[in-house]
Amino acid sequence: MLDNTGTGPQSEFASTGGVVTRHRKIAILGFGRTVKDCPWQDPSWELWGMNGFHRAAEPDFGITASEDRYTLWFDMHTVEYTREYSKQTGTDGKQEAWLKEPHRFPILMLDANPEFPSVAPYPIEEVVKKLGRDYFTSTVAYALALALCAPDVAEIGCWGIDLVHSTEYGDQRPCAEYWIGRAEAAGIKITIHEESALLKQRGRYGYEPPNPLERQLREHLKTQVASLEAAIAKNQGEMERLKSQLHTDDGALQIVRTTIERLDVWNRGGKA
Repeated sequence: MLDNTGTGPQSEFASTGGVVTRHRKIAILGFGRTVKDCPWQDPSWELWGMNGFHRAAEPDFGITASEDRYTLWFDMHTVEYTREYSKQTGTDGKQEAWLKEPHRFPILMLDANPEFPSVAPYPIEEVVKKLGRDYFTSTVAYALALALCAPDVAEIGCWGIDLVHSTEYGDQRPCAEYWIGRAEAAGIKITIHEESALLKQRGRYGYEPPNPLERQLREHLKTQVASLEAAIAKNQGEMERLKSQLHTDDGALQIVRTTIERLDVWNRGGKA
């Protein structure tokens, strides 16, 4: 359960007892290259980080903001997931070690953990009850929904968030854009980097004529795919044939060597 004192990033479910003025500006930070353009030096923006961004900020993006600049963090996983992910990525348990340290901001996970002093459980039931929708396919969605719950948030900015790769595009992006739409409908200003793919269309349906160059390029690429697939299949067949011939030749070689050895034994007076 988040703190309900009515101040700071943990007051989303506070009882206001009066009119609330929207004034907070929340910057949600992802791992895309546009994250470097976040207003790091503007203290009017609260920074909400996620996952292992604390490790990637400086080496990947040249960002040297101290922990004092962050007000909330998201790591929406189980400890077991974190450990397995560490094994797969070779990060040597760095995320779990970081979670065991005390931090100046709350870290929201699926559950609290006595080993993690700054971790609190994400208030999923309250968020769903308040917003009336249980639809979360990414950490970005959790962050957007939580910001939407706060009556004093005036603006939400997304930096380093594109959601264009693999399952991000199919599963995560529609969900994030849904919550962005909900926020705009609630009167919250949404700021998205101009180079982000969020809320972007290649053309307005019905107004934008098809691009003949793109169609030709797609057809050409499809032809190349078919040709390469055929070549790979042919080469695989040839590899199997060569493997079979290799085994045959190796067997014949062993027979010849054995025959030579028997002849040597016979010449030395032994029984061949």
